[in-house]
Amino acid sequence: RKFIIANARVENCAIIFCNDGFCHMCGYTRAEIMQKPCTCNFLYGPHTKRLAIAQMAQALLG
Repeated sequence: RKFIIANARVENCAIIFCNDGFCHMCGYTRAEIMQKPCTCNFLYGPHTKRLAIAQMAQALLG
């Protein structure tokens, strides 16, 4: 399983934990992922569709 846990009490819902599976899947270390927004915008690239980004943010942040 691959997962992250985020803190919904802060503005950008910062990631407070990610498991080894998530780190391996995305190619980042735990230290690089911690405190990033839960929308995982650090994984978006130039070919990521804007609609997909908006849908992800809406689903996670409301």
